[in-house]
Amino acid sequence: MTTATVQLNERRQSLLEFIVGDYIQTAVPVASQQIAKRHRLRVSPATIRNDMAELEELGYISRPHASAGGVPADAAYRFYVERVAPRPRPSRRFEARVRSAIEPEAGDPEGWARGAAAVLSDAVLNVAIATTPRASHARIKQLQLVHLHDRRALLVLVMQEARLRQHIVPFGEPISQDELTGLAVRLNATLSGLSAADVRRVWEPVLGYDAVADAVVAELTRLLDEEEREGLAHRYTEGLGHMLSQPEFQSAVSAREAVEVVEDDSTLRGVLSERAGAGSVQVIIGGESHSQQLRRYSVVIARYGTPGQAMGVIGILGPTRMDYVRAISSVRYLADFLSGLVGALEEAP
Repeated sequence: MTTATVQLNERRQSLLEFIVGDYIQTAVPVASQQIAKRHRLRVSPATIRNDMAELEELGYISRPHASAGGVPADAAYRFYVERVAPRPRPSRRFEARVRSAIEPEAGDPEGWARGAAAVLSDAVLNVAIATTPRASHARIKQLQLVHLHDRRALLVLVMQEARLRQHIVPFGEPISQDELTGLAVRLNATLSGLSAADVRRVWEPVLGYDAVADAVVAELTRLLDEEEREGLAHRYTEGLGHMLSQPEFQSAVSAREAVEVVEDDSTLRGVLSERAGAGSVQVIIGGESHSQQLRRYSVVIARYGTPGQAMGVIGILGPTRMDYVRAISSVRYLADFLSGLVGALEEAP
């Protein structure tokens, strides 16, 4: 907990939890009378008002005047996330919807990301962002060589994150399918799991001994280099309409700003680069963000996949008044579910 939270006694912590929870549900400033009526704090409205004044002094809530209701500040949402949000798991209905949307896309990482973003945005009524899993360096999973002509073959390269590239390789001498199959077996045994730089290092000592193999390896490294230059993770964004239906975006100015944030590639790249580790959920609230454009928003994000191999991102962008309990449990479940799919794909022959 933060240093300021330590200064709060249990009653004030409970009060702050009520204020944040009620405001998340209603988007209406929370008054002391409302708290006394709805929550059993066993204290008078006057005591609640005094406690609210203390919460305001500590920067947890804001009030336009002493008798007004309280509106949570970023610090209050942070308190709420640390105290309440980590507890529940998502509903069985949500889990079933995830399986229904993603399992039919077995072996298709783009289908996973697309389905995950759609299900998540519908669940949290905010913008959901998902990327396909990508390795930090493109690595060979498997290659095949298909005979096309006496002096030409189709090279089919499958990379570890299930991405595929292919190209025709010309040879200076005739070669049969049996010879190509044997060469593919040898190259798979030697080069599987390697990046372009690794392939060059491994192949350099034997370069020049087999012209056909040299031609295939040269094309392999070219395709791997091309993948690293051009093969950026595909990003799927869903739910802008959901977010614009929130009370925070009912004015034309705020709605336009929200659209600009979602459509700004540099802002979304910043969202995706936030410091979440694999399997853990990172919550960035308002002013905690490195991006000035995101100071009125919260981001709930997690990475999925296998560290050091293929990794993707799943997350939510919305106003700071967000249902953090549902957001965190939903993102965590999806990250774990997608990590399982990536692991199974990497283990597949």
